[in-house]
Amino acid sequence: MNHWSTHQLTEFFAAVCESRDERAAITLAVERAAEVLEAEVGAVLRGDRVEVARGVDRDLLDEALPAAPEALLSLPGLDDLNIWSARFGAEPRGSLMVARAGDPLDPEERQLLQAMAQTLGLALSNIALLTAERRLREERERESAERLALVQSLREARHDSLTGLPTRVLFLEILAEKLCRPAPTSVLFIDLDRFKAVNDSLGHRAGDDLLGHVAARLRDCLRPADTGARIGGDEFAVLLDDTATDTAGPVAWRIIEALRRPFRIAGRDVFIGASIGIATGTAGFDADDLLGNADVAMYRAKKDGPGKVVVFEPAMHAEALARLTLTADLQHALTAGRFRLLYQPLIRLDSGRATGVEALIRWSRPGTGNVPPAGFLPLAEENGMIADIGRWVLRTAGEQAARWRATIPELTLNVNVSGRELVDPHFAATVERTLADCGLPAGAVTLELTESVLMSDPRTAVACLTDLRDLGVGLAIDDFGTGYSSLSYLQRLPVDELKIDRAFISRAEPTTADLAVIRTVVELARTLKLRTVVEGVETAEQHVAMRRLGCDYGQGYHLCRPIEPESVPAAFTGPLIA
Repeated sequence: MNHWSTHQLTEFFAAVCESRDERAAITLAVERAAEVLEAEVGAVLRGDRVEVARGVDRDLLDEALPAAPEALLSLPGLDDLNIWSARFGAEPRGSLMVARAGDPLDPEERQLLQAMAQTLGLALSNIALLTAERRLREERERESAERLALVQSLREARHDSLTGLPTRVLFLEILAEKLCRPAPTSVLFIDLDRFKAVNDSLGHRAGDDLLGHVAARLRDCLRPADTGARIGGDEFAVLLDDTATDTAGPVAWRIIEALRRPFRIAGRDVFIGASIGIATGTAGFDADDLLGNADVAMYRAKKDGPGKVVVFEPAMHAEALARLTLTADLQHALTAGRFRLLYQPLIRLDSGRATGVEALIRWSRPGTGNVPPAGFLPLAEENGMIADIGRWVLRTAGEQAARWRATIPELTLNVNVSGRELVDPHFAATVERTLADCGLPAGAVTLELTESVLMSDPRTAVACLTDLRDLGVGLAIDDFGTGYSSLSYLQRLPVDELKIDRAFISRAEPTTADLAVIRTVVELARTLKLRTVVEGVETAEQHVAMRRLGCDYGQGYHLCRPIEPESVPAAFTGPLIA
């Protein structure tokens, strides 16, 4: 056999220590010991159990060892084997064992086995230390990563990643500190106008870019001692340090003007605006309450129209509660089927005959009675329920009109469309599917959209109206003349009808100026090959004047009031007015 040198033992030690765990080290040691000592069997025993075996099944060796006489091992299929073992390590101690046929181990071989066992013990101790250090390092790295993640999450909770501004959490902390001092602190609650239209038409990336630009302009309007924050979505807040209400107002208007200027987003100029509510508090005021008061004032500002600033007043709390109650009742009305439709005929002014009807929604609120559309539709537009209400109106009116057309084939149906529906990319598909379900031809339907909705985002309007026009439905501009119309866009909008707002004939007997405006609109419509409908015809004088001006159709109490569905067929049996 080969005799090992100290150098060879060092190599054995290094080879065993290369293993990353005890099992691999023990297996390698058993293999090397069996090879060097030319043994048929090698093993390591720990706690009187075979942990690793070479040359024989471990369980078989486990059973045979207790029955083996001193230094002799009998195994099936093998001659009797001479065995020798050497102990290593601390408790629980282990043994490195070999067993071979023929001559037993001589003293030099036994000495070599003992040296190998001691070397294995040292290697296992080293591996245990390295494993403990590795586990400690991994634990520290894990704890460090957890601390970093915690710091990051705390930062994200306190700073908005999109704008870099403080979040609501940090804003309230700073506000609470300011409210511990006697000096007044004012809060501005800012809500962007027309932001959703940008998001829907240009995409969320453009919307995020816009929010970053808004934050930059907001910073430019503030002093170093003031704090701007992004509260969420398209809502921002500003803390004005040591500032009373009368001083906060000019700051709010400065922000309004800054946000009115165009933003360059996705290669085009984008116009938005803002509505701002102001609330002021002093020492002892609750931060959440003060921010809530500014929020309530902001809602009043939005109700008054875009680009407004409103200062909080205590009475507004009652109004806010009433709005919450109205919202809940509105949702219940939709799910419980409490809405109904009336129909106002469209009358040809030259013949006095009805040619179509406009669907008008009505709501009888329990405990309150009839709520006018102006009392709940703006709220529905604001909270998004208008899309569900619009779908209900279109389907209900469509089914009713399809039944009427079985005996009145010339009857047409006008249905109002909201701004929220117009920016929905699936709106045209919804209209097409609904009309198909109702069995109502698209050519029998005219969708009415207000001038202000169309002009707020003309590009989106043109795209949506083109999709609707491709379906074959008619399109009308409602309340024409009251918005901020553009003749260039009017030429591009694929519409069929102009509905002249009632404001132009609000006097019982129209003045020369009133008639001049209406004559201009009628001549414009003729040039663009559009039919005209004048709204609010309440007197015989108005009727005669509108007919002389050449208006095609009219609506109003003098011609015919809104009627119940069962009364519609009778309205088509003959002229309603001479």
